[in-house]
Amino acid sequence: MRHFARFSNLLTAQASVVGRALRARRRKARSPHPAFPPEPKTGAGPRFLLLSLAFALAFPPSGRAQPRLGDPPTAPTDVSGLPGGVKRADVTAGFSVNTDSREQMRSFYNAVYPSSAGVPINSTSEVTNCYPGTNSTTFQDAVVRRINWFRAAAGIPASITLNSGEGAYDQAAALIMSANTNLSHFPPNTWECYTTNAAHAASNSNLALGYDGADAITAYIWDFGANNTEVGHRRWILYPQTQIMATGDIPAQETFDPANATWVFDANYGGPRPATTTPYVSWPPQGFVPYQLVWPQWSFALSNANLGAATVTMQSNGVNVVVTTQPYQTGYGENTIVWVPANLDATSEATVFPFSGTDTVYSIIVTNIKVGAVTTGFAYTVTLFDPTVPGADYIPTVVSGPAEAGVGFPNYYTCAPPDNPSVTGYQWLVAQAPSGNLFDGAENGATNFIVDTSPGYSVVTNGPVASGASSFYLAMPDAADQILQFNRVLLPATNTQLSFAGLLGYATSNQIAEVQISTTGGLYWQNIFSQAGTNTASNFLTNPAYIAYSLSLSNCAGQSTLLRFNYHYSPGGAGSYYPEISTNPPVGWFIDNILLTNTAQLVNFSTNSTSSTNFTFTPAQGGGYVLEAQAVIFNQFPVGFGPITQVTAVSNALITLAQPAVSAGQVQLNFTVADGSPATFHLLQADQVEAAWTTNTTAVLTTNVPGTSYRFTTPVGPSARFYRVQTP
Repeated sequence: MRHFARFSNLLTAQASVVGRALRARRRKARSPHPAFPPEPKTGAGPRFLLLSLAFALAFPPSGRAQPRLGDPPTAPTDVSGLPGGVKRADVTAGFSVNTDSREQMRSFYNAVYPSSAGVPINSTSEVTNCYPGTNSTTFQDAVVRRINWFRAAAGIPASITLNSGEGAYDQAAALIMSANTNLSHFPPNTWECYTTNAAHAASNSNLALGYDGADAITAYIWDFGANNTEVGHRRWILYPQTQIMATGDIPAQETFDPANATWVFDANYGGPRPATTTPYVSWPPQGFVPYQLVWPQWSFALSNANLGAATVTMQSNGVNVVVTTQPYQTGYGENTIVWVPANLDATSEATVFPFSGTDTVYSIIVTNIKVGAVTTGFAYTVTLFDPTVPGADYIPTVVSGPAEAGVGFPNYYTCAPPDNPSVTGYQWLVAQAPSGNLFDGAENGATNFIVDTSPGYSVVTNGPVASGASSFYLAMPDAADQILQFNRVLLPATNTQLSFAGLLGYATSNQIAEVQISTTGGLYWQNIFSQAGTNTASNFLTNPAYIAYSLSLSNCAGQSTLLRFNYHYSPGGAGSYYPEISTNPPVGWFIDNILLTNTAQLVNFSTNSTSSTNFTFTPAQGGGYVLEAQAVIFNQFPVGFGPITQVTAVSNALITLAQPAVSAGQVQLNFTVADGSPATFHLLQADQVEAAWTTNTTAVLTTNVPGTSYRFTTPVGPSARFYRVQTP
């Protein structure tokens, strides 16, 4: 199993953000096929449910089953032997988010949710030998982080911890599910790799086949399938009382599917219900929800209520939405009513909830709820939104401070804080920004790129070429994206241009040549060029020569920008693709003579962390620099850098400031100048040494000794004030 490479060490300052934008995993490559005539292959169907725009779909080797979920486990009748039991009075620990704030929910999704994807499992399991093995701690942490993300979004305590004992049992349970390509909460002892521990865990766990890790948790919240109309898996993940869970995961091995078992019961089942944001637990929850995490089955749970006769009405923009209520079933977490809007298909994991691209508000009213002898109801709204798009409540972390910074001197800057109580600190990025063109014709290999391609072929070829001896080559031995990403962060200007020569050989309409940019550190990408295959050989036969392209990057002017070539697989339609690797005749996408003009390239990155919005920048040499800042939530998750502030570091004359003197209500600031004779001076002041410095425009400058000694005079300010003299 291959995982997407992180940024090169040139980009380490942004690696924590960029890594989230890279897909979780790829499947193993298939063997090459005969070169001519190429026959398109059909993708066998999605192996993982990847729900963020930052991720790409992967496809399983032929013969693997479609991902599926078992029936949910039923409620335990005896909790005495379950883990936990320590009743938690304080439920404020862990994640929390105000879903009524679009920007808080957007940051929570962008910063935290993708951080649990693509984490290496490093499993020692061996399905063929019935050995459950162990998985990396970081992988298990990612699973529980995904659980807590959903719980926080649902407004319930989000500080679940994992039990290692039950985790070992779950590992054995996941093993037998993978080994038998089947799911059961009560596996017979005739199953391959059967153990009593595995059977015990199976009866206490959510089970999935075709998923492992955090992807399985997302699948449980989706809870698709004709056997899951009660969304029982979702209800157990979102059961408010639960404090302890466990996870077992088997990655795909040879012909065996990945599998997950998530232990969902602890000794707090049926215990005192903790405080929750709303009296009910719904998914999607009240407030703003990323559209990627909204699926056909909507649910509303209320403790100790009878929802058997409850009714649901739903509107969007004042228009009624058709609602189909699922059969009412109890015994899975809190009592819950489930409905499917707009006649969507809730049986298939491929069903996507419709989203127009703009914020869409749904109004839900649940009535005729019986709580004892009382009949009640609830009304709330859910707003689907695109987390790539900032809303009206977005406050960028704009960096403020002097446009010129003295070399070798501390220069003080500050950034605007976002309106987010989860912010625990700030990260500051400093980089130099030299200008210069960049040309690459592949003659020097892929040294300028991060390569993310399937194994089995070289991204550099000697034919066909537009000029010179080599060109870049992206083929598709399996149904997965093939990517060449520049290992530089660019700072485009309004006249920055990307030009290249391209030749799209044999390609189906599902295979698309794309040039993409990202101004979000790789979290989200957008196309600036796209060319789909014609599903025949005609795109080569009618146009056998390279085509010259020129693309403007003016829309990225002044923003740190990533650039990549992506030979993208789109699984729509028949899902076909040409898997052959062949340059004669051409199959795939050939790229040559790449030229970037009129752009700066950010180099020599450094990052600093502060607990406040203040930062001291001391440049070691002159030239152009950029400063960026980003807030960090929950002590470890950066929410994304704000706008770039460009700073010029200059070598100033040596100025020595004497002890200030006060006379007749005036402050006299004498200073001497050495190593130069500047034409202008500025008096800067601040009431705190780490605060932003402002220029005193009313101070009077007089000359004591021409060329060497001067004085600024200004009225006395507050009891504490700091001064500095700067030139020019």
